[in-house]
Amino acid sequence: MPLSLMRLGSAFALTTLSGVLYALAFPLVGWWPLAWVALVPFLVAVGAGDARHALGLGAWLGIVASYGVGTWMPDAVVNYYQQSIAVGVLMFLACALWQASWQYAGFAVLYRRLVGCGGAWGPLLVAAAWVSAEMARVIVPFGNPWALLGYSQTPVPLLVQTADLAGVHGISFVVAAANAALAGWWMARRRSAAARRAARAGLGVVTIVAAATVVYGARALRDDAADHAPALPVAAAQANLDLGTQWKSEFYGANLRVYADLTLAAVASRPARLVIWPESALTFFLESEAVYRAYLAQLLARAGTTLLTGGPRLLSHDGGEEYRNAAFLVSPAGEVQAVYDKGMLVPFAEYFPFSGSDLLRRQFGKVREFTPGGEQAPFATPIGTAGMMICNEAMLGSEAIDRVRRGAEWLVTLTNDSWVGRRQYADIALAMVRLRAVEVRRWLVRSSTSGPSVMIDPAGRIVDRVAFGTAGVARADVVPRRGLTIYARIGDAFAWGCVIVSVAAALRLWRSARTSRRPQDSPSAAPLVGC
Repeated sequence: MPLSLMRLGSAFALTTLSGVLYALAFPLVGWWPLAWVALVPFLVAVGAGDARHALGLGAWLGIVASYGVGTWMPDAVVNYYQQSIAVGVLMFLACALWQASWQYAGFAVLYRRLVGCGGAWGPLLVAAAWVSAEMARVIVPFGNPWALLGYSQTPVPLLVQTADLAGVHGISFVVAAANAALAGWWMARRRSAAARRAARAGLGVVTIVAAATVVYGARALRDDAADHAPALPVAAAQANLDLGTQWKSEFYGANLRVYADLTLAAVASRPARLVIWPESALTFFLESEAVYRAYLAQLLARAGTTLLTGGPRLLSHDGGEEYRNAAFLVSPAGEVQAVYDKGMLVPFAEYFPFSGSDLLRRQFGKVREFTPGGEQAPFATPIGTAGMMICNEAMLGSEAIDRVRRGAEWLVTLTNDSWVGRRQYADIALAMVRLRAVEVRRWLVRSSTSGPSVMIDPAGRIVDRVAFGTAGVARADVVPRRGLTIYARIGDAFAWGCVIVSVAAALRLWRSARTSRRPQDSPSAAPLVGC
């Protein structure tokens, strides 16, 4: 029999609770331990329902959790695209449904069939299914890795060192397994003695996995502390200035003096081999402006440093003009020594997939509508070979892997957080970027327009930072590194292994369900199907 209306309401209330707990594990609140229990109410609700309700509960979890970690999005649409709040809400719902809801709905349907299966290894099978859902979030067209479960743990370096083995998905796996074991134990309380024993065994297996994660983390932190290679001083300037979302002629060359003053103040107290300015710090076309280059030459000669900065790039050709979101390496003589053109552009922000629609096309586009760059090798800096990532490129482990495979000895990401203007966005983005350092065991410098600008060591620890919404300079002595971690060598092989296991389990359960003569889609039968 279908669930009663009251039981259905209770199931959605439990799922809502899970979405809220999920969000609270991330900034702004940042209660990371909640991630270890956040999914339990949702899993209990799904385990007691039928397949139809599992779909709905999974989709609802996607919406609630997405809003909890994306409260900034409707306002960003209003400010960035100059649309009404109604359009902002609709855009949020569209993103949540496309980038989270159907993935979690699929997980919920599979989880309902997995309840009570696998014995002691059952929680690990559920964790593999969760990782598969997160992989689906990442790889779909316009996919989004925003606030995957594992990123909630980055404030605790001890718990995220396994990222050099399996990336964020390895961390998500352990946290999801803990949730599954706890939910299984709760649901087994009123079942048979055999079911209770299996649930306790599942808790034991997950405890061993979690303990192994901690032991690995402690050893990695110890080994990193023993690194005594020569270090080189770097500074990242954060001006906390917002030119808005429009490209206007009166902004041309604006704010250069502010970054210059920050740079001079920084090197006056402590010399730096390299100074970094964020994405969009330059508001002019550096390569075609001899006067501005001469000004930078005077500045850098006085400061005794080299500059790495973000800015727009204009390329002219027979067919017209095109713009790039670029990073420039400028010598003390004012020469542009290297240029990086951003390759992974943000849809509907830096390019427009549906060019015929004006709904989200900013009428003031011009310089903010970019052409992607091609494959580019890291370039030499006074700190060693730098792997460049601009803004959202640093949110994917595959991008960091690409840079170190090409020879990057340290990583730098330039970002513009001013267009959002919300601390939640900036802090979650930082949590994601921190894991890139661990995955490939490289120093990472994040230079942001409005913060946080940070210096991150290869263990994911923040060495120095400039807080969100303030102006200042972050400093650190960066150690160039070589060599490839396991994750840098094999990429997301672990996550794809989880996908293969989940697909195999789903096929086996589907075949078992077809041949089984047990009653289906009832609360009492659901845990037994396919076991």
